[in-house]
This record gives sequence, structure tokens and C-alpha cells, in this order.
Amino acid sequence: MKKIKFWILIAVYLLLAFADGALTYINTPDLSLEGNPLVAKLGLGWGALAIANIAVFILYFFTAYYCYFKYTTVYTKETKYTRYFSQIIFDRPDMFWKGAFLLPKRWKPFIAATGFALLYSGIVARLILVLEWLAITLDLPGSYHYFIFEDTYFFGRLDVIAGALVALFCVFYWFYLEFKKQLPQAQTTA
Repeated sequence: MKKIKFWILIAVYLLLAFADGALTYINTPDLSLEGNPLVAKLGLGWGALAIANIAVFILYFFTAYYCYFKYTTVYTKETKYTRYFSQIIFDRPDMFWKGAFLLPKRWKPFIAATGFALLYSGIVARLILVLEWLAITLDLPGSYHYFIFEDTYFFGRLDVIAGALVALFCVFYWFYLEFKKQLPQAQTTA
């Protein structure tokens, strides 16, 4: 089931990425409306945009692949989520709050959580981009007001803000799922 879920999520991400690219080309072949900083700020063209998208996909794919296929759950004696999180990342059960400011001591759980988070947040961010391009393509009524609102409150990048929030949630949710997996064993050894 894990393998099927992984490949479905990768397929959804790729479908959205291709839709984003196609709608970008349809709506702004000269990239004058493109929001990617490589194009919008640095003035680079389609080549840079393609390379950036391929690089992002490679990062998503390999971190998610690690999460779904290579990572094995770490079992501890901890029966509290914060202590479990701290134990598998810092090898100490008392580092949960300090963990927001420190680099992990153990990278494997962090990489797996990042893969889980990037896959879901990437899908959400791409979906927002596709919906925005569809609003422009179809000239939907009210879309002008949406873009004014987005530009005012989200710095013109609702996709980035939503993706970051989903990623943050997913990181902690992944650790929670791992905690729940190991909890029965932790309770029997405690």
C-alpha cells in the first residue's frame, strides 16, 4: 500500500507540474507574468525555469522515496510525543523546544520527515498555481479581486505560504505517525 501511495502522489505532483508549465506557456509565453524569482527577479528564461523545476522534482522524489521505502521506524521507550521526537532527532528526550533552533544530531528521521512534508506541500503549492493560471486562462469573474487580495496579504505568493504551512504541519504529523507506530512497543517496555 505504501508503494502505491508513493507512486500516486508522485504522479499527482508531476501532473500538476506539467499543467503549471503548460498554463504558464499558454498565458505568458514571454514569462512576463511568471512569479518564479529566477524569471521575475533575475530575468532568466525558460531554460532556468525548466532546470529549477527538474531540480525541485529530484529533491521531492528522492526525499519522498527515502521516506516511503528506505526509512525504518526508530523504536524508543518514550511514551510522550515530544520526548520521542527529541529522542530520535537529538538522542536526548529533553530537546523538543530547543530543536526549533538547533541542527538535528540524527539526520535520517529529519530527511524522511522532510520527504513526507515536501511531497504533500509540493502538491498543495502546485495545485494553487494551476488554479490561479486557470482563473487567468478562463478569465473567471472575481479573479481580479483575488489577485489583488493575494498580492496585498500574501506578497503575491499564496502557493509558497500555503506550501510552507502544509510542510510544517506535515513534518510534525510524520513524527506523530512514527510515534504512534512505536508506541505499543514503548508501552510494553516502560
